[in-house]
Amino acid sequence: MKKTLLKYTLEFIVIVIGISLSFYVEKLNEDHYKRNLKNQSLKRILKNIEVDTGDFQFNLIATKRALYSIDWIEKNKDNLNSFSQDSIGYHLNRAIYFNTIFVDNQEEYRGLQNSGLIEIIENENVVVKLQEKYITHGFIKKIEDIILKKAEKFDDFIFQNLKYQSSKTNDLGFQYDRTFIGLKKLPNPIF
Repeated sequence: MKKTLLKYTLEFIVIVIGISLSFYVEKLNEDHYKRNLKNQSLKRILKNIEVDTGDFQFNLIATKRALYSIDWIEKNKDNLNSFSQDSIGYHLNRAIYFNTIFVDNQEEYRGLQNSGLIEIIENENVVVKLQEKYITHGFIKKIEDIILKKAEKFDDFIFQNLKYQSSKTNDLGFQYDRTFIGLKKLPNPIF
């Protein structure tokens, strides 16, 4: 009887150890799979950040040029008669139409977030910076909407007072060769 009890006890221990090892190996495989998915997502997010950075730089250059032209118009609004129609058209066009849209790809981040894989990122600073980045994107999109809505208000004025001279584009791809065909006194709503 002792032999049988010992035999069944050993078999039971072997079965429990086998099942435990099986669960342990499955857990290791699952963790490995999740880490691979997380790392793959982080690599894609890094690539997206590189693309976003290029897009942001493009937008920054265009916006700086628009702001320069806005300043030029504001500074010269009372003595526009001393400037050529081409200069006025050039600056009005840049001030109003050098608008850009920040096109960001949040799909990979949202996937990482929704799958819960963001929880297994060991570096808390990376998680915080990713969250800040995508919150900032939302804020930028709101500002863009405001700017684009305000720019629409100038469409009628621009269509009536600016004429394309050619289809030339600058280094950013914006058409710039416009001349001003209206009166050299700009209405107050333009300012």
